[in-house]
Amino acid sequence: MSPNDGPPTDGADPAAEDPTAGSGSPLGVDDLVIAEDPPLLPAREPMRTIFRVVGVIEQVLGSLLLLLILILVLAQVADRYIPGAAPWTGELARLSMVWATFLLAGYLIAYAPHHIAIQVIDYVAKGRWIAVVKLFANLVVLLTSLVLIYGVISLLVTDIGQVTPAGEIPVRFVNAIPLIGLILVAVRVVLAIVIRDVPALREPSGDSA
Repeated sequence: MSPNDGPPTDGADPAAEDPTAGSGSPLGVDDLVIAEDPPLLPAREPMRTIFRVVGVIEQVLGSLLLLLILILVLAQVADRYIPGAAPWTGELARLSMVWATFLLAGYLIAYAPHHIAIQVIDYVAKGRWIAVVKLFANLVVLLTSLVLIYGVISLLVTDIGQVTPAGEIPVRFVNAIPLIGLILVAVRVVLAIVIRDVPALREPSGDSA
């Protein structure tokens, strides 16, 4: 045995005993890969293609509205230094934010990363219980959407030709865009209940294993 040889290790590999050895990060963080949720789409054609096209349209409209908001906000800044301010820019920017919120609400239900949520129940409930909780949450969202749809339709029916103060945009048009977004939310929630929640409830519970 040469003097440079270390003490015998009885065949034990230090790297095998330490899960963090050679990984480049503590606790094996590199191995924690979060799988992206698949998009919420019907299984059969042509409905699957139709929902994909609707998703693309939602992305395009949302991007255009965000770009419009940026341009209008920059125009508001320029109005401070250029004579002849246009008061309708601020009004249209606020309306564009509202429209983008409603138009993209349905898209965020169907595609990751979804709406911002604190999913504490996922660490508490397991098996069929978590499926029940998610079904209840979707039913609440569906009921809320239907109530809001009824309210918006009432506003559209009772409209007397009002326009916005600055831009003189018809109020009926202003309310029609959120109605489209709410309908898309309700359709996506029904799809989630049929495709995900109901099959999850029908699966045999693994709690007894």
